[in-house]
Amino acid sequence: RPHEPWFVPKKYFEPFPLESIQLPPGYKADDVDDLPPAGQRLARNRYFAHIQKHEQWKKGIQAYLASIHFADAMLGRVLDALEKSPQRDNTIVVLWSDHGWHLGEKEHWQKYTGWRVCARVPLMIRVPKGAPGLPEGTTPGSVCDRPVSLVDLFGTLTDLCGLPKKEDISNSSLVPLLRDPQAVWPHAALTHLDKPENYAISTQRWRYIHYAGDEEELYDIEADPHEWTNLATKPEHAAKLAEMRLFAPKNIAPVHKSKP
Repeated sequence: RPHEPWFVPKKYFEPFPLESIQLPPGYKADDVDDLPPAGQRLARNRYFAHIQKHEQWKKGIQAYLASIHFADAMLGRVLDALEKSPQRDNTIVVLWSDHGWHLGEKEHWQKYTGWRVCARVPLMIRVPKGAPGLPEGTTPGSVCDRPVSLVDLFGTLTDLCGLPKKEDISNSSLVPLLRDPQAVWPHAALTHLDKPENYAISTQRWRYIHYAGDEEELYDIEADPHEWTNLATKPEHAAKLAEMRLFAPKNIAPVHKSKP
């Protein structure tokens, strides 16, 4: 969680009265007009149309917030138990999610997209003092805004635990960012969608989305954090578009198909 169905105890709804609910700041009525055909097909979905038709938008947002509140409380119970246990100083805690969630941005509800609102997830790492790979000078509570991939957690945890590296696994350890959250980070974060040719690339300032058939989107998230303006067709951004294409995955594993 938070994932549908958003069934949580009533008390977790109470901090979010319906009259105080605001619509997502990333929503813009004409947001999909400059998307390629593949992006437009992905954006508009029947779930959001249904929610709007039946005037359930704010109720849906309220339920989403209540579900997050509930998940946070349950996580707190787990962490409180860990703090009281003999394993407190021998346990690394990593909190992350598998995807974000559209609440109407790009006229979309749920997930399954390459836009930032879906691709970004929380990622928190708690490392006890004395962990073999914890860098000197790491500051508790530090925040890092570098784009990273969840596959990087494997290399991060092996480093923190002092275990041998696995050279046959493609990932980048995040330990240097624990030491210095502002360290130079040359890596791009990759998000795969439903087909091998559908993916998104995130760097510190830019986001690139590629669809099967070579349809593309490009965003300057420093100037346009909600990805409202697709720059892929602008001649003045041709060089940046070519640069982002260099991060495209070179080898993609075949899609597994279950036997009938």
